[in-house]
Amino acid sequence: MDTEFPKTAVEYIHSLGRFSGRPGLHRIRALCKALGDPQDRLRFVHLAGTNGKGSTATMIASALQAAGLRTGLYTSPYLVQFYERIRIDGSMISSDDLAHFSERVAVACESLTLPEGETIGEFEFTTAVAFLYFVEQGCDIVVLETGLGGRCDATNVIRSPEVCVITPISLDHMAVLGDTVAEIAGEKAGIIKPGADVVCANGQEEDALAVLRHVTASQGAVWHESADTLRVLRCDLNGSAFVCDGQGYTIAMPGRHQLQNASTALRTLDALRLRGWDIPIEAAVRGLARARIAGRLERVVDAPLVLLDGAHNAAGIDALCGAVHDLLKMRRLHVVMGMVCDKEYEYCVRRMARQADAFYACTTNAAERSLGEQTIAALAEQECSEVYDCRSTEHALELAFDHASPKDCILVCGSLFLTGGAEKILRGRPNTTD
Repeated sequence: MDTEFPKTAVEYIHSLGRFSGRPGLHRIRALCKALGDPQDRLRFVHLAGTNGKGSTATMIASALQAAGLRTGLYTSPYLVQFYERIRIDGSMISSDDLAHFSERVAVACESLTLPEGETIGEFEFTTAVAFLYFVEQGCDIVVLETGLGGRCDATNVIRSPEVCVITPISLDHMAVLGDTVAEIAGEKAGIIKPGADVVCANGQEEDALAVLRHVTASQGAVWHESADTLRVLRCDLNGSAFVCDGQGYTIAMPGRHQLQNASTALRTLDALRLRGWDIPIEAAVRGLARARIAGRLERVVDAPLVLLDGAHNAAGIDALCGAVHDLLKMRRLHVVMGMVCDKEYEYCVRRMARQADAFYACTTNAAERSLGEQTIAALAEQECSEVYDCRSTEHALELAFDHASPKDCILVCGSLFLTGGAEKILRGRPNTTD
């Protein structure tokens, strides 16, 4: 790369910062135009929602790949390494390709005239890189996850997608998206465009559902009625088996909330079929069975059982606690938890601490956004009698392993920053699960 870049493309992208000016699509539109509007040469499944986007997107992409389609997948944030965010047929973008396309986007950035005080931010830059990469790699279809919200999210620069998918909506990022579920739903519904099909996850709050239906009608999009037709055969730490419309399926990701995501993915595939896409039922069966995403009740050590989960908001923690109750009720539970300060941390910590037999409070590696371990420990002590105030993820894990018997479970949760750091540490252990 040019000498003006830091050592790597990833370092350069991170140097651009999270926020780059007033909310809006004007910056990403200008950048994409300077690049020849690569997004206009792609076809998309576009996802927005509060929870479940990454898992649902991964299931959809896996099924499309199994159907023989060259499938791009764009997700955020990443867990361990940046390259996870941009994939084709399950393979991450290479460092060389990231460097090559980052150079092209950086050159385009230099040609832009933006409002005073505004720049191209990290997410906008990465989105443009992904569009270029997917076009030049000849993707048939791209499964595209929003980063934040929907209406003003950089991914929303695309024209009308094949299907708009709305996963469960709840309170999160209130400072940016609004204080009520209805307001947040309005922002998420910003991805709904004329002519698109709209698939909404089952179980939405009525206030959110009313907004989504109204926007779909006003945009002239096609609403697909939901129907809870799943019959669960098995739900354990190895995943779930279920029947939908007479067909048997399995998923590897544990927890009943993943059954909801699987239902949304299957309904999305149905919507694509109605639009003429050839997606055999057998491809859906294989795709869902193969779908994996890190940090979703991910099993990384067997004895004691160590699970990593990226739940970091109230609804995510509720789903995680439900899974813990269903799957781990016979095990002593050691919770390692850290959070960032711009989340509903008081509710999340206390809710998780009520499930814990022992609780280990630590900080994340989110710099100024990290919530102090002393604050977390003080909240946990209101609900759990055995709480440890730990300096770091390493310290918390070391202490949890010292205290846990082989039949216990250590659960790491509260932030993707924390689970990503824990993943790196735990992958070096000799008894780590492949």
